[in-house]
Amino acid sequence: MIVQQLVQTLEKKVQQLYQTHQAQQEEKIFAKFDRALFSENGQTTAFYFAEINQTLKKIQSLDSGELNHYSFIAERLLKQCTALSEALNRKRKSPLLNSTALKPHQKRTSHDIHTLPPRERLEKYYEALQQLNHLYQQQRDNERLAVSETEKAYHSQLAERYKKRRQKCQEAIDLLEEYLAFKKKQENKNQSRK
Repeated sequence: MIVQQLVQTLEKKVQQLYQTHQAQQEEKIFAKFDRALFSENGQTTAFYFAEINQTLKKIQSLDSGELNHYSFIAERLLKQCTALSEALNRKRKSPLLNSTALKPHQKRTSHDIHTLPPRERLEKYYEALQQLNHLYQQQRDNERLAVSETEKAYHSQLAERYKKRRQKCQEAIDLLEEYLAFKKKQENKNQSRK
């Protein structure tokens, strides 16, 4: 009886997840999933739902008196659902970071930043630093809230990436501020000579 309720609850969870993200079936997801959860990265939402359904079928067809078998597969299924849901929600919240259609444009924009005058470039770097700080903090929060060790490791890894990018951004800001200070000194010297 307990097993049947568990299976029904899991079926509902998968169905709800599918209905919530039905419109995103053909979208590619570029999150790096744990290999224990999904067999491949960089696939469509439909691909990940197919793998979730395989796990669901496995638990539905399981004929074992051992509750450990059920709980092991149920835990995997829940982790798959959570990982996919988080990836899809991140994609929805920040389409600029995840959308394939916008990635080439985003790269172009980052190259355009280098052609901007120093003051405007500095402004853009500060905006980027603020965004990286936010993303870093978000991953740290996710790491604290994570239930499993796999989730914690995933969020910790992402946080480290954002931390490195943040350091590079800060170095670029420092360099640009030094340059602007030097340039201002030069201008002041030139004006005092006149």
